[in-house]
Amino acid sequence: MPFVAALLGAVLLHSGTNVINEIYDVRQGIDSITSPRASHAIVKGRVSEGSAFGLALVSFVAAVLVGFYLISLRGPAIVVLGLLGLAGGYFYTAPPFQYKYRALGVPLVFLLMGPLMVEGAFFAVTGDWSFQALVVSVPVGLLVAAILDGNEWRDISEDTRAGISTLSARIGREYAHYVYVALVLGAYITLGLAVAFRLLPPATILAILSLPFLAQVVRSAELGATGQARAIAMIDLQTARLHMTFGALLVAGILLSGVIRG
Repeated sequence: MPFVAALLGAVLLHSGTNVINEIYDVRQGIDSITSPRASHAIVKGRVSEGSAFGLALVSFVAAVLVGFYLISLRGPAIVVLGLLGLAGGYFYTAPPFQYKYRALGVPLVFLLMGPLMVEGAFFAVTGDWSFQALVVSVPVGLLVAAILDGNEWRDISEDTRAGISTLSARIGREYAHYVYVALVLGAYITLGLAVAFRLLPPATILAILSLPFLAQVVRSAELGATGQARAIAMIDLQTARLHMTFGALLVAGILLSGVIRG
């Protein structure tokens, strides 16, 4: 039951964050009727801004209710983890912080979706803190940060016109490309080092079976770096697929190591 509660809480927080992000991207003029990759739910009037706020509120309140159950099991540490997750999700684009618009999106998403979520979920499920879970969280967080970096890199022109200062907009296309490649390669390097230094079990190296997906995103990134904008038009979705495949294989490796240990 704690596993289901932790998973449900994380999904609810992320759902609320996505809705709030859409609301403020529309307000800032980032998402418009001509934006090819926006959902257009608010822009086209399919959902009113008030209804979107209501949906986000329901998601966040439901996450808090799940949090109360976990607090009853694990104590006040869940309060701290939950508040960090809630604040990190809401203020991603909402005022007064709007850290996505202040070039802090990539590093904070790494922390929130990597160490905080993985270590926090481990604690919520088991009641213990784990250095090994923290190690696992690093490549996971790097790939989530790469999804966002790829999105920001692709959208530099639109964000700049809207007056939004993302990390990619600040450092420019060339360095946004370097950051992207460093993030995706960093996930594999981190995993390899963790296995080599016996911080993770050998079976977790199964995650390298996702290399074909890595090759795809790196090729897209290199073409994008030459000015071929169409090559990175879907790079965030490609990176999300890489993240999903890498993560599933990593989990399979962890489960396999448990079976091997008996």
